[in-house]
Amino acid sequence: MLRRPRRLALTVAALCLLTACTPTTTPTPSPAPSYRCTPEAGGDEFDCTPAQYDEMVAKDKLYAEAEAVYRKFLAEEDRIFRSGGVIAATPALEETSSGDFLADSLSDYKAIADRNITVKGSASRLVYFQRAPGRSKGGSAVSATVCVDGSSLEFFRAGKSLGHGKIYKDDTYFAEVDGTMKIVGADGSQVESCE
Repeated sequence: MLRRPRRLALTVAALCLLTACTPTTTPTPSPAPSYRCTPEAGGDEFDCTPAQYDEMVAKDKLYAEAEAVYRKFLAEEDRIFRSGGVIAATPALEETSSGDFLADSLSDYKAIADRNITVKGSASRLVYFQRAPGRSKGGSAVSATVCVDGSSLEFFRAGKSLGHGKIYKDDTYFAEVDGTMKIVGADGSQVESCE
């Protein structure tokens, strides 16, 4: 009879050892970090690699910088219009534009100064700034289609109205010039509306 309690004790001890060595829960593997990217031109997100994600973040930064540069350029253009034009590039023009784009803009501003034209009305309004991936000109890093409504501006010479500003849509190109994002080119035309 002594055997039975001993056998029972050994069985209980064996069960205790087995139970102590076996985890009560199975660890679940940690999910691998997933990356979600958005196409450069916009659209639905998709799973992407870390390299694709880093590339997307870098492009987003370039577009944000380009839009800030464009808005600064537009504000300087409005200031130049209201001051009656300029005959030399201002610091803000040099900070935001370069090359042929700067030369063409400056030519327009000189014409305003030479003809003693003044401008009144609300500032031109940037209606949209849309990414334009895959389009390049003059070594541009990014490109955007912009639509600007300048119809609230009115141009005067010697007190006589010359007419109102226009609405225009441009394919605008931005590049790093001396370490700074600048507008380096634009192709566009006058349009009826920005819609």
